[in-house]
Amino acid sequence: MNRYLIIALAIAASAVLAVSTVTATTMAAKDQSVAQSLGASMKHREYKNGVFKVMAGGGGATAPLTKFFPTKATIKVGESVTWVNPTRVGEPHTVTFILNQTQWADLEAPFVVNNSTGITPLAPGNSQPVTISGPNGATAMIGANARAYLPVAIASDGTAMPMPPNANYTMVGTEQYVNSGFIWPNGMAPEGLPPIDTFTVKFEKAGTYDYICILHPWMAGQVAVN
Repeated sequence: MNRYLIIALAIAASAVLAVSTVTATTMAAKDQSVAQSLGASMKHREYKNGVFKVMAGGGGATAPLTKFFPTKATIKVGESVTWVNPTRVGEPHTVTFILNQTQWADLEAPFVVNNSTGITPLAPGNSQPVTISGPNGATAMIGANARAYLPVAIASDGTAMPMPPNANYTMVGTEQYVNSGFIWPNGMAPEGLPPIDTFTVKFEKAGTYDYICILHPWMAGQVAVN
């Protein structure tokens, strides 16, 4: 084999090895960073002066964490839970309580909607989720619609009650739906959207309150009020 060709191949092999080493080192560093971020988030617990703080998400650009930390907050009647988004990139989350379970599709069972076209007027406050009728009297709520980024509560009689950004809402336990709007990391809300970076709910009735992020439905949390 030509001497120069052998030298060229050796140089190329060395370059590939160097790139592979750098890539492996970078990936290992990222994995370690993710593990450290997840470990710190899993240990998070801040509960003082009657306020339980929950982190909605976490991590950074390489591995944002789509999870609530902690997933369960246990408080007393009259106390509050505050959610913040500590993610290091501009990824929003919501805190959404769907107390009227007849309006939420059961993900464990198939749900089919007939092909149809219609016009539905916007709800008062322009922020109510859309419901679609299905077979056998079932309905499905489309929570992640164009207005999901706004804070809103829907009372037991169906009245939509818009809330200001960074709302401090008192939950009486009879609501059909309570939504925080898009919670952004502090200072990262895109121009034109409400600069929401926190959401607080005060609970006036004992019980168990389940919630999700409607942008990441596998993100689920619970508030136990004693």
